Amino acid sequence: MEHYYTNNPTTKSCEQIISSKIFGENFKFYTDNGVFSKDGVDFGTKVLLENFSSQKEVANVADIGCGYGVISIVLAKQNPGYSFTMVDVNNRSLVLTKKNIELNRIENKVEIIESSSFDNVKGDFDIVLTNPPIRAGKKIVHQIMIDSFNHLSESGELWVVIQKKQGMASCKKLLEETFSSVEVITKNKGYYILKASKQLTTCYNYDKMINCK
Repeated sequence: MEHYYTNNPTTKSCEQIISSKIFGENFKFYTDNGVFSKDGVDFGTKVLLENFSSQKEVANVADIGCGYGVISIVLAKQNPGYSFTMVDVNNRSLVLTKKNIELNRIENKVEIIESSSFDNVKGDFDIVLTNPPIRAGKKIVHQIMIDSFNHLSESGELWVVIQKKQGMASCKKLLEETFSSVEVITKNKGYYILKASKQLTTCYNYDKMINCK
C-alpha cells in the first residue's frame, strides 16, 4: 500500500481544489491522490495554526512535512516578515505546494526542498513547525525532533502537533530531554500542541542518542 510519505507516488493523479476558512480568510489549495489529507485541511493542522504565536516579527521558518503547503501559506499571509523553507519527502506534494503558493498569492520568500527531515536542508532557523508523518514510524518522527534542535538558532522554537494516541507522550519526553523548555500550548480532541524552546548551545547526536557540548 502506498503512503503519503512515499517519495514518488504512483497512484493515478486526480487533482482537485479544496477550500478552507482559517483566521476568517478563505484559502484554496490544490490537492491530489497520494498526498496527506487530500480531501480537506486536517484538524491537527488547524489546531496548530490557531494556537501558533511568536514574538518574532522577522523569522526564518522551516515547515517540515509541509504536505501541499497549508501551514506556511497561512502563516505567510499573517507574517510578512517571515521567510519559509517548505520541506517534504513527497514530490507530488511539493508540486502542489508550488501551485498553492501561486494560487494564494504568497509574496514571502519561499524555498521548497525535497527531503526526509532535514537531510537535504542547510542552515539554521528561528522557528520550525511540523505536523510530523506519524505513519512513517516513531524513528522518523523522533529524528525530526532531534534534527529540529540541531537546525534551530540559539533562541529558536519548535512547534509540533501530535495526537495523544499516536505517540505524544514519547515525543514530549524526547523533547524534554533535548530542549531547555517544553510547553503544552493546548490540547483539543486528543491533539496536543507542543512548543519546545532552545536556549542552550547543546547539540544532540541522534545516532548515539547522547548529548554533547
